[in-house]
Amino acid sequence: MKPSPTRAAERAARAALFITATLAAAKIAVWLATASLAVLSQALDSLLDMVALALVYLAVRIASRPADQSHHYGHGKAENLAAFAQTIFLGIIVAGVAIEAIRRLGSEASAVETPAYAFALLALSGITDAIRAVVLTRAARRERSEALGAGALNIATDVGTVIVVLVSLALTRMGVERADPFGGLVIAVAVAVAAYRLGRRSVDVLMDRAPDLPAKAIGEAAARAGGVTETRRVRVRGTSDHLFADITVAAGRTASLERAHDIAEAVEQEIRAVAPGTDVVVHVEPVSETSELIERAQAAASRVDGVREVHNVLVHAFQEDGHRRLHVTLHAKVFNDTSLGDAHALSDAVEDSVVRELGPGVRVDTHIEPLKKTAAGRDVTADQAELCAAVEKAALEETDVVDCHEVLITSSDEGLVVVAHVTGRGDLPLSRLHEASDRIEKRIHEERSDVAAVVLHFEPA
Repeated sequence: MKPSPTRAAERAARAALFITATLAAAKIAVWLATASLAVLSQALDSLLDMVALALVYLAVRIASRPADQSHHYGHGKAENLAAFAQTIFLGIIVAGVAIEAIRRLGSEASAVETPAYAFALLALSGITDAIRAVVLTRAARRERSEALGAGALNIATDVGTVIVVLVSLALTRMGVERADPFGGLVIAVAVAVAAYRLGRRSVDVLMDRAPDLPAKAIGEAAARAGGVTETRRVRVRGTSDHLFADITVAAGRTASLERAHDIAEAVEQEIRAVAPGTDVVVHVEPVSETSELIERAQAAASRVDGVREVHNVLVHAFQEDGHRRLHVTLHAKVFNDTSLGDAHALSDAVEDSVVRELGPGVRVDTHIEPLKKTAAGRDVTADQAELCAAVEKAALEETDVVDCHEVLITSSDEGLVVVAHVTGRGDLPLSRLHEASDRIEKRIHEERSDVAAVVLHFEPA
């Protein structure tokens, strides 16, 4: 069985901790035998690496915990906190070694021993550090662990400092004075650079600094989603491997709640295509700046509490006493058991809402109608062959209609309902086909008074 990512990360951190403890003991032994400042800096580095890797081990275990009531976004930042702690430890090393190196450079040369076994132990340490740096780096990429990555960077720096120590000991053995404190100073600079890189990345995550490239790619992905007219705000935090994205997009004002949900889902899918694993929250806002008058009137009427559906919205503009006036008519559906008094109050509320939206000088007339419930019906197509033929004949009399097929007739308490699929040329404007639909419906109603409704579904040829 393949180990879980958490178990694999813990095992990598545990192995690195054991190896670091072994190397620290060896370096302390070499320092006791040589009295070298460069070797001492290496030994101190390894001792602090032990503490840092212990923090890494704990951080990996904590970061794997799921979100809870106290940590809604999970515990992933525990790894970045451990990485920041390593930065502090590295800073302590830099300060101590640099101060001692400067002191030795300004004083008489200290006696430094250079036995052969010291070179052998340091060389073995460097090789071991190189191997475990590679192993930890691969584990960090595989498990997407910031803490393991920080530990790998720290150990990779140790490889370079081991080389500096070996060179300084070799120069000391050749009789070059102050090679040892100079080597210690070089190590301090190298560790300082590593600490700066490590600390900057950790602080960026802890302070929720937005990753530049993911934020740009996420914004572009959100703009590509169907139904989005504008991307208004993109907020991203976390690491490149574990992002949280908060997106605000604009959509049409008359979009239903279900449509807004579909738009949000489309935005999430587009974002996850460019940034897999991102935790996405999408907020959909209405766009008003480019809305037409009809859409604005429909949106205003729909905002009234108690209105379930708005349709048949018409806006007429005309001149009166040298001023432009608007006349809005619309149908609004409310619950079936609404009283006349309540319906009239809703009508006033709808008209006030539309006037506030479109401005003064607007007349609004509202038709309130009940929201129909689901009606019982049955398929009577087989018994209405004559009506089916009449529907096909009426459709084919239109020059823009190529074919009429799949006629379905159902019967309910309100009468017959006719549904027909009609084929037209795909390049025709919808307005022209709608006019043809009106004429077809009119012919059917003239021939059959028992037809309550006609629904024509147009398809491109």
